[in-house]
Amino acid sequence: MAIQIFTWRTQIQAGMEGEFSHSTRAASFGDGYEQIAGEGINSEKQSWPITLTGKKAEMLTALNFCRSHITKSFIWTSPIGEAGLYRVEADSVKAQPLSSKVMTITATFKQTYAP
Repeated sequence: MAIQIFTWRTQIQAGMEGEFSHSTRAASFGDGYEQIAGEGINSEKQSWPITLTGKKAEMLTALNFCRSHITKSFIWTSPIGEAGLYRVEADSVKAQPLSSKVMTITATFKQTYAP
């Protein structure tokens, strides 16, 4: 099965922050020297909170996409323009009906390196 692409436009809001975490290993020596290396070939992971607001029918499709991609990856281009593989962070998906025709969805996308 082909990897799906997240095609909905996310809102960029004031205070929206991507998180960049690094997995490293360090060895300290007695003379104050410390050697640091990335752990594995993909030592950096990004995490982005996203918000979508729109017509209920379209948002329900996006909500179903998010709910089905908690354990499998999809392609998404982050707000800084880097395309990569992501999955939806477990327990981060929320839906808020604003009216009978408009809905807001929030979730957190976490970078991954395997489909």
